[in-house]
Amino acid sequence: MKTRSTGRFALAALFALATAGATAQGRSFSAEGSDTIMGVGARHIAMGGTGTATADDPHAVFYNPARLAGIDSVIVSGTRQLDATLRPYTFIGATLPIDLFSDAGLDLTFGVARYNRVHARSSGAFGAGEPESIFLRLLLPGISGTFDGDIDSKTLVNRFAVGLRHEAIPGLSIGANVDWIDCKTETCGVHGTSNGFESRSVHATALSFGLGVSYELTERLTVAASFSDIATTLDVSTIVTDDNGTRASGFQADLPRKLNIEAAFAMTDRLLFAAGYQKFWGTYGNYALNFETVHAGVEWARSDALTWRAGFWAPLDLSATNGLSFNPPFPLAPTLGMGWRWGAITTDLALYAHPLMTMHEKAPALSADLTVSYRF
Repeated sequence: MKTRSTGRFALAALFALATAGATAQGRSFSAEGSDTIMGVGARHIAMGGTGTATADDPHAVFYNPARLAGIDSVIVSGTRQLDATLRPYTFIGATLPIDLFSDAGLDLTFGVARYNRVHARSSGAFGAGEPESIFLRLLLPGISGTFDGDIDSKTLVNRFAVGLRHEAIPGLSIGANVDWIDCKTETCGVHGTSNGFESRSVHATALSFGLGVSYELTERLTVAASFSDIATTLDVSTIVTDDNGTRASGFQADLPRKLNIEAAFAMTDRLLFAAGYQKFWGTYGNYALNFETVHAGVEWARSDALTWRAGFWAPLDLSATNGLSFNPPFPLAPTLGMGWRWGAITTDLALYAHPLMTMHEKAPALSADLTVSYRF
């Protein structure tokens, strides 16, 4: 046991030395992923983060599994945040329609995706009321607001989804998804309750479930909803090394739930409007949080090859019961984008003000996402 503890302490020391240069040069903070508010997929981000009622590619796996039922081709999509420094990709997904039950009037499509839920990295000390500290404490409930050191935390999701519809109920699609969530965090530093310099390694996993529905009220009006992270519990294991030695512990934590409600209206065959509401709420760690946002977007297909998009994202409430509260420096965040189609290949680009990094930089932090899809 002594050898094992010594090895862990050595690893902690190496991690501290590797990041010491960044800390010595001052504070740094970066966050990427779907949980940094904007969602995934350049088309959907360009329309303000809509997708629950409009997704028609593998990003439906993320936004609403019911939307998979309308996809009749094998499609592979990949999205990257172009200015990302932590992750090589944001989202990779694919769809697979099944024709076995078509004679019975049943459309069935499977989808699979792997995406970055959040990857955050910070160095230095941030005050308890600063947005960086607030975000990190929402991400890591056990971290004190007085923490001074280095944090590297990443959460990846493997999602499997299915969407189906039957000709007996025209316009109605339903879907379900199951997620394998894997969270890993390394911290080195000191905080209000630590015993000297502390190295902490946290690993959490969870099996999560979600449901979705999409209904075409008319040929041009669609309403949809998705509900994810239903009754999800994280299994957390922690190894801490400080002046008192090395010790391991484990516990369980509930994961907040997410609800999306959205409507899409096709004014013409080339002009689409979408708007929605998102609520992210529940118990996390030793407090409860409530995030409510609205989003809207428009898409104009100028031709079969070129599409223009615009939208916005706006916060209604971003708060937690322990007094934490985000205060974005803008009432809404605008989004822009365009798409190109060449045969089986579709490329989409989104430009937007990254809400979290804007709060960090105290100035508009422009970001861009690129999606490339291939339809077989």
